[in-house]
Amino acid sequence: MLDMLAMMAQEFKAWKERRKGAVAILFGVPVVYTLLFGFVYSASVIKNIPLVVYDQDQTAVSRSLAQAFADSERYEIVGQVASQEEMAEYLRTNRAMVALAIPSGFSRDVKYSRSAHISLELNASNLMFANNVLSTYPEITQTFAAAVGQKLMEGVNQPPAQALGTAAPVRLNVRIVDNPTVSYSNFVLPGLSINGLLIAIYLVSCTLLTAEYAALLRGRQPAWAIIAGKLLPCWLLSVVAFAVSIGLLVACFPVPLRGSVLQLLAVGGAFAFAVAAFGLFVSSLSPNVIVAMQYSAVYVMSSFLCSGYSWPTFAMSDLMRAYA
Repeated sequence: MLDMLAMMAQEFKAWKERRKGAVAILFGVPVVYTLLFGFVYSASVIKNIPLVVYDQDQTAVSRSLAQAFADSERYEIVGQVASQEEMAEYLRTNRAMVALAIPSGFSRDVKYSRSAHISLELNASNLMFANNVLSTYPEITQTFAAAVGQKLMEGVNQPPAQALGTAAPVRLNVRIVDNPTVSYSNFVLPGLSINGLLIAIYLVSCTLLTAEYAALLRGRQPAWAIIAGKLLPCWLLSVVAFAVSIGLLVACFPVPLRGSVLQLLAVGGAFAFAVAAFGLFVSSLSPNVIVAMQYSAVYVMSSFLCSGYSWPTFAMSDLMRAYA
């Protein structure tokens, strides 16, 4: 027992005198992550989901329906379009995650107690948006329908079939695009795979210059030669790793791949270059591998947290959006 206590005392002394960096990591990283997660998720719910409106009716009733969505803190109208093609373009380019389509004759159908059908198109490539929309739109449409039905039924005696149409004058059809089956595999697997690639690229690149650190300071070799010679092979291999990751997702699981493969590789190449270049920058600040790895503890998790994958950037606070 005394030997154990003596060893513990010796170890605490070592932590105090020689392992101050490890102490800083042990206490600092959990604090930093707690603050980051706290700030990112401070809103508790996703708000201001971008919504585009395609109002073919252009009446007071149709505008009041669009306003019902705008009045909800969950949605923010980012555009009014005049065609189905424009609406689809908003969803395709992610300028909007939800599209509300109100057909012509909507007000007339409501007035004459015919169930009026409206459509909600939802981009489900990100399941956070999809789940939030699917859980919040019924409350908005039902409240609107009840208010309209109440006005129509006041003081009117109607037969059962007509009364049903009056009591529920608005019917909503939901169409999910990009991820129509709301598959977690299509959403989760690519994100986690590429996050794994980010970690791998960063951990490799953040140690590339540590061996040349002293030589670089003494000026034996040009800095540009060291940087280019270290960065380019790492980048090219990272692009190959990106292609392999995408190939495995498509071939083995299978995650659907739509669009240009060359464009995907171009985006992946830019992504890999950015991560490798940042890792090389960290490596230039690190006198040894241990210090470089310590820096990685802060970067890797915060980059994933603020990427928009686990929580959308528009739902973050201004501080966290700026940090992201």
